[in-house]
Order: sequence, then C-alpha cells, then structure tokens
Amino acid sequence: MDLSEKLREAAQEGNIDGLYAIIQEDPYILESIDKVPFEDTPLHVAVAAGHDDFAMEIMNLKPSFARKLNKGGYSPIHLALQNEKTVRRLLAADKGLVRVKGRKGYTPLHCVAEQGNLRLLAQFLVDCPDCVQDVTILNETALHVAARSNKLEALQVLTQSLRRTYFYSSSLGKKLLNWKDKDGDTVLHIAASNNLPQMIKLLLDSKVNINKTNSRGKTALDVIRELPVCKSAKRKAMDILLEAEDLNASLTPRAQSLHELLGSKITFLERAFGEVFYDITNMSAERSSAVLVILVLILTSTYQATLSPPGGVSQGGKSALSSTSFLFFYIPNTIAFIITLILTLWLLAFHASGISTLLLVPLLLLYFCLLSSTFDISPTSAVIIFGVLPFLSLPVMLRVMGHAQRIKKYMVEEV
Repeated sequence: MDLSEKLREAAQEGNIDGLYAIIQEDPYILESIDKVPFEDTPLHVAVAAGHDDFAMEIMNLKPSFARKLNKGGYSPIHLALQNEKTVRRLLAADKGLVRVKGRKGYTPLHCVAEQGNLRLLAQFLVDCPDCVQDVTILNETALHVAARSNKLEALQVLTQSLRRTYFYSSSLGKKLLNWKDKDGDTVLHIAASNNLPQMIKLLLDSKVNINKTNSRGKTALDVIRELPVCKSAKRKAMDILLEAEDLNASLTPRAQSLHELLGSKITFLERAFGEVFYDITNMSAERSSAVLVILVLILTSTYQATLSPPGGVSQGGKSALSSTSFLFFYIPNTIAFIITLILTLWLLAFHASGISTLLLVPLLLLYFCLLSSTFDISPTSAVIIFGVLPFLSLPVMLRVMGHAQRIKKYMVEEV
C-alpha cells in the first residue's frame, strides 16, 4: 500500500497518529496533494466519515484544503453538511467557509436553504451575514433556492434575517429581496409559479416589489394567471396578490430602461458635468475615498473663508470690504463651495447610496448656514445676489443625487 492510500485510510478511520507516521515518511505528501486542482483531500475524506478531530488536525496543518473542491465540485464543508457538529467546528476555525462556492455555484448557505436545515441556516447567517449576497451560476440567491424547493420556514428565516441585518442599509436589503435570477424572476415570481399562497404572503409582508417584471415582461400576478391549473386551485394566491394591489404587467407603469436613459436627450447637467460624472461613475473605491478627502478639504476651507472674511468685519457685523471687493471674493468662494458640494453629493449617491440620503440633510443645512452667514455679513448692496443663490443651486443638487441613484439602479438591474 502506497502512502497516499495509507493517508486516505487514516482519514477514513480518524487516525491522527497514523497521519503523523505518514508525514514522517514523506513530509511533502500534503503539499503534493494541494498541487492537484481538484482532489479528495484527507480533509474531504475525514468530514465525510464524520471524524471531526482528524478534520481539524488536517485543517490546522493545511488550511487551504478547506477551500479546495474535489472532482465532484464539493468542498469539505459541503460534504460535512449532514454532520452539524463537524460543520460548526469548521466554521469556528474559518467563518468564511460559508461563502465557498462549489458545484453550480452553490455555497453551503444555498445547500441548507434547499434542504430546509433551519439550525445550520441560522448559524451561517449569524457567522457570516454577508453570505446571503452570494449567487449561483443561475444568478440565484439562497432566497430563490428556498422558494424553488418550497421551504417556507427557511425562506422566512432568510427574509427576516435579511431585514434585520440590513436595517440600516435598506437599499441593499431591498435589492436582495427583489434580486432577479438569469430569467429575470424574483423570489415572488418563483413563489407564484409554484402556486404557494403562504410564501407569497410572507414575501409581501417582507415588502418585496410586487410589480417587478421578469425577462418576459410578466409580474407575479401574470405568472400565476398563466399557470395551467384550474382557477379554484390558484384563487387563494391570486386573491393575496390582488389584495396587495398588484398590477398586471400591461397596467404597470413601464420604467425607463437603461438603453432608453442613455439614448435620451443630453441634459444641461450632463453637458456641464458629463466628463466628471463619468470619472466618478467608474472610479474605484480607493480613488473615490481619496477624492472625497480632497472635496471635504475644499468644503472646509471655503466655509471657513466665509466665517473669517479678508479684512474682518465692522462693528455692525458687516464685512469691512467694499461691495465690489466683497463680490469679487465671495462669488468665486460660494461657487467653489456649491460645485464641490454637488460633486460630493454625486460621489456619495453613487458609491454610498444608502448613507447619502441621511447625509443630504446635514449637508444642505451646512449649505444654508454658509449662505446665511454670507447674507448677514455682506454689504447692503450685495445682499440680493446671495438671496437668490439657494433657489438657483438647490434644484441642481437634488437633480444630481437623483440622476446618480437612477444610473446606479439601472446598472445593478442590468447585471
């Protein structure tokens, strides 16, 4: 018997002493196994046999084995799903194993959602909350898999966990609840196609978008209407959707598609800031962070210049500058502040859409504080100019945020 067969036998028996005896004979045996792209490693064999002590010993010696797929397309944690104790011990060593993709792009979360294993499902969501974002090669989330397998309780755990996890990032939570698979079907479409009234009600209670259409232009109500079953068999599910004021796809206001948006007439805003907006849209996270620091410095310096004007202020609280000098200084300063604020809003709206709405209020308050300070210290003859600035620039700022969020929404949906 060669050493590879001895190692496999030791793994099947959970013989740790036998493992080290083999390593003494060939110190590079684990390294040689690791070089094979797809292989049943000793870790695969041990977890399949339920020998978790041996599995932890191997994982300690060769952590890379935990993420290696065998020839069937499964990692050790995929094979261990029938043994919860082994799974928990593997996760204790590396919580990231929940996100290892195996055959068909299934992660362990997809597998337990399909099986309806609520204990492991909950454990995975607690250990690695972001694992719910992983999709299969069919672009299905764990919610799709649970719905397609008719696992109502698993879907309930997923939806409620999702709402709790992303409570402070509702945009991401909504995106995942309304995620479309390769056919454009949301979880609600799948529940409707399987005629599952309880599941449909659960999803509606979770605030899914009932008017989302799939790649065939059908809403969930359209899907259930087209089911080849008698009306009485699907009446309950249809009533739930109708009660929620679901609309037929033909009555649903059609949203502007990405190609229609890009093919529409170029606006003044795009002509003025088009190249800058393009750079921000395609900017990496590292570059956007650096640019944001620069923008904040400009905002700070222009705001400080307003509070401490050149020449100081008179006893009446007005600027010591003449009206002409005041305008020559404050108009460029205010324009610099406004442009910088517009760019900051665009950057936040595109790269941090969840928090940008919250930041809009304090940023606009800061903006009006600047204008108010300028208004108070400006000479009498210059006051009217700063009185109209808010009315000219505020719509532009709001339009910038709306345009950025719309572009990002279309890009996400197209993907």
